[in-house]
Amino acid sequence: MPSAQTTCYECDANCPIEVELDTAGEPVKVRGPDCPRCYVQLERRDHPERLLHPLRRVGPRGSGRFERIGWDEALDTIAAELTRARERHGAPAVGFFAGYTKEARPQLQRLAHSFGSPNYMTESGCCFSATMVAEKLTLGYKIKTTSTVVSPKTRCHLIWSTNPRGSIPPFDQHPLASPRPERALIVVDPRRTPLAERANVHLQIRPGTDGALALGFHHLIFANGWQDQVFLDQWGQGVDAFRDYVRDFDPRRVAAICGVAAADIERAAECYATTAPAQITLSPTATVQHSNGFQNHRALILLSAVTGNLDREGGNRFFNDKALPRPIERFDHCLAALPPRVGSERFPIWTRYWPAAQSMLLPDCILEGDPQPIRALLAMGINTAMWPNSARMERALGALDFFAASDFFHNPATRQADIVLPAATNLERPALIAYPGCAYQGEVRYRRALLAPRGEARADGEIFLQLGVRLGMGALFWDGDLEASWAEAAEGLPEAVREAIYASPEGVTVYADAIDDLVDHGFMDADRLYRLRGFPTDSGKVEFDSDALRAAGHDGLPVYREPAEGPVSTPALACRFPLVLTSGARTKFDTHSQHQHSARMRRAIPRPLVEIHPEDAMVRGIDDGDAVMVGSPRGEVRFYAQVTERIKPGVVHCVHGWNEANVNLLTDDVHLDPISGFPPFKSGLCEIRPLD
Repeated sequence: MPSAQTTCYECDANCPIEVELDTAGEPVKVRGPDCPRCYVQLERRDHPERLLHPLRRVGPRGSGRFERIGWDEALDTIAAELTRARERHGAPAVGFFAGYTKEARPQLQRLAHSFGSPNYMTESGCCFSATMVAEKLTLGYKIKTTSTVVSPKTRCHLIWSTNPRGSIPPFDQHPLASPRPERALIVVDPRRTPLAERANVHLQIRPGTDGALALGFHHLIFANGWQDQVFLDQWGQGVDAFRDYVRDFDPRRVAAICGVAAADIERAAECYATTAPAQITLSPTATVQHSNGFQNHRALILLSAVTGNLDREGGNRFFNDKALPRPIERFDHCLAALPPRVGSERFPIWTRYWPAAQSMLLPDCILEGDPQPIRALLAMGINTAMWPNSARMERALGALDFFAASDFFHNPATRQADIVLPAATNLERPALIAYPGCAYQGEVRYRRALLAPRGEARADGEIFLQLGVRLGMGALFWDGDLEASWAEAAEGLPEAVREAIYASPEGVTVYADAIDDLVDHGFMDADRLYRLRGFPTDSGKVEFDSDALRAAGHDGLPVYREPAEGPVSTPALACRFPLVLTSGARTKFDTHSQHQHSARMRRAIPRPLVEIHPEDAMVRGIDDGDAVMVGSPRGEVRFYAQVTERIKPGVVHCVHGWNEANVNLLTDDVHLDPISGFPPFKSGLCEIRPLD
């Protein structure tokens, strides 16, 4: 049978795949990496519940009652309602939100800013961006993105709250999934993952105490003289104040905070600090989805600087930009001509580094008009399950004057919409893809639409361009031509790269100019870029103590604070809800809520599970497999108990992304991280009771 090459988009790894076609040109099989997400693409495309036509609400919001309409009516209605909201309340009162998939974000952001609204928002309001901002503020570079790339020179891996088998494609085949005996392995995780079982030291911490543990490592490093003092003297800002601060984080105190043995902390710190080069493998979210996550992450990444493992082969490498497409988002127009974004009022550090408004404030904007009123919303890939205290977000969507959304399937958010639009899948839409890759190497591809969209589905990017035309801005929106928008973005690439990506579906490998810079200046080893460029921070150094944070009213040092809701901070509440609730551990069988409709995925994980330790289960009369109610100060949700010694006693873990068992109905939406605005998805309180 004939076949065609393209890329997957069941997560944002953009792995190359081959689609086998029958004689009529219909897809029959997908070949690609050994990943269950890859193989369900056809199931999604052909699913009987997939949205295939534009819909207009005819019943009350949330009722799920819609009628089919044509595209002209749908787009005209959206354009008219957005215009009406702008005339009544001003353009900033219209919000634009992008969830998954991410490929049409440039077109949606361009629409928002051209319309006059600074309030373009994304799922990055609770995912990855806090990690990136903490790293850029402290080091001037990102290091999370490169932290999962394995170097043959690494002698010690410190895996901090991530599980490669469930979270990093190609999962079981990832080099980190099978540790090598000649490399020391330390794992920090409240769950005993398969990797933790093979670790030299497993620090099974109480969720949300990562900062205290990292500061405990720093205490031991300075106390024993394991720091790279030469590096710190030349490249550290505020090292003396930081060293004074960590003196209080001795092993006994840290052990009491984190719930791990002091001897294990000492073993782990010595192993990491004295087995060079050592690399920390980081999660995009695990350390920052807490009420003090931003500072916790800063304390953690500073370990690499203190020990001289920063941007060193075998250590934590800087992520360097490569050849990139031309920006078409018009964010420069937003900065120059539009009012401040939602979040600039409360989280100026985050908005300084992140080119969007803070979406975690969206319910406040709609229901309270604070910090800015939002009266209408255009969204793609939105699900209320992304927000803490999701029931409040659902109420907020129901309170909008107008709400339109595009998606593949209905979910609790689309059922609140006035207009629902059917989105094309990655096999049915073109896209220009710049995959970040590793420290110096990345990939650029142009993916053409392999198949015609089913029904009347359209690419999200095309929808937004056509709305731009209907709003009277045709010249700014390529007269609605999606391929033309990608062509303009491709103009930012070198000519040879641009020609190659259009000629070959395999794409082109691109390299950072930092390599040539180092070689041109006589450095034959392509690392330690700071020798040439310093650190692109405010001080030009690694910021142990940040003046920018102080100026914004925060601690300049990575000060540890207890989770805002927990056994220490709220002991009275802990009497009613004595278990620490964490959530969001990844599996290879889902990307957030995107695979809820996949029968193949549900065969692998058929029920929403809550992991509970046998000791905690026994005193509550809970057996493995029992239906249980997990409750928090926000409500109760039904899960099924998985009684397992893999979870720390006193802690429970709930899966996330299940529409019928949404853990974020239980999570706290009040105590957002004061610097990033991230919610504490991973460190709240709960109680579990067996279902009668």
